[in-house]
Amino acid sequence: MRKIIVAALCALGLLAISTSASADPAPSSAVSITPATVAPGAALTFSVTLSNADADPLKGGKLGLGVANGAINQLLDVSTCALCYQAGNTIRYDVGDVPLNGSKTFTFSIAVFANAQAGQYVIEHQFVGDNYSYETLEGPTVTVTR
Repeated sequence: MRKIIVAALCALGLLAISTSASADPAPSSAVSITPATVAPGAALTFSVTLSNADADPLKGGKLGLGVANGAINQLLDVSTCALCYQAGNTIRYDVGDVPLNGSKTFTFSIAVFANAQAGQYVIEHQFVGDNYSYETLEGPTVTVTR
């Protein structure tokens, strides 16, 4: 009887380990944008959380923004955001080092170009570092109307 109880407790312990290990981790970056519909020339406000759940501190952290169905440098005017800059086909926002299990939450505004084409734009975001980067995630959709 004692062997059965010990075996049952071991099985329950393994089940508990596998259940907690299968829980989805928080995304490395989460972005929301307001308003969701905007006229050319108007500003968008980005609310961002970047999370580092990797095994090491992330050095030189940045938010990377892109557009899944277009070019971000034809949608958002980087000159209207004091802490933003163009990096290839992305717009970046520096946040500095992020320790293991640390996160950074911040907001910023950036304007849509006055000559931006009307349409829906799917914003992509990525938590980028000097020593490693996370996957690119699909974010919210911004609708530009005339």
